[in-house]
Amino acid sequence: MPEAMDKKGALSEAGQDVILVEKLLVPAEIGILDSEKGRTQFVCFDLEILAVPGYRKIVCETGQFISYADPVAFIQEKAAAGGHVDLVEDWAEEVAEFVLRNPLAEQVTVKVTKPDIFENAAAVGIKVIRRRA
Repeated sequence: MPEAMDKKGALSEAGQDVILVEKLLVPAEIGILDSEKGRTQFVCFDLEILAVPGYRKIVCETGQFISYADPVAFIQEKAAAGGHVDLVEDWAEEVAEFVLRNPLAEQVTVKVTKPDIFENAAAVGIKVIRRRA
């Protein structure tokens, strides 16, 4: 659906903006199974961050924004710090909480998958959707 033109001929928002991070692949020690402990495997992150209504106007007027670099750095730093994460669910929750600290983020969808678990499946994992309370 095309965006409507305002009186000055500029585009107006027809919905809420979504900031994306797609297929961020990081090596990590993750998994609840004994066979997954003490070894590194790849974990893939996909994020959809739903901005508050009027986001573009806020960005233009205040210079504040949602940076996709922040959650990318958060995920990469956790992976680089080492240590074992038992569940992809735990990591997804941590990422969601981090993203929603930004007051311009209204909702976040975090998908965390492990691509190398089953030969006949592209990936297995979880998708969580969290909103600001």
